[in-house]
Amino acid sequence: MSAERMPIKALEQNLNEIVSIKLKDQRIFRGRLTRCDVYMNLTLADAEELVPGEDGEMQPVRNYGEILLRGNNILWIQIPEE
Repeated sequence: MSAERMPIKALEQNLNEIVSIKLKDQRIFRGRLTRCDVYMNLTLADAEELVPGEDGEMQPVRNYGEILLRGNNILWIQIPEE
């Protein structure tokens, strides 16, 4: 796999961008990506937990500030499109 197609490189290129992350327990978080490591452990600043609203749009329900998400709990990561 070429270096530019590696997931960790995509994350490193999007540091300080807003990302959405879904965990294996189905919770979804959104925040500014501040750190990542080779194990896909991620730190988000200004993090908030999201749930689907009545209209189907994702709505924040809790604000956490800074959080650490362990890579082995992550189901998917949505990064901004270029």
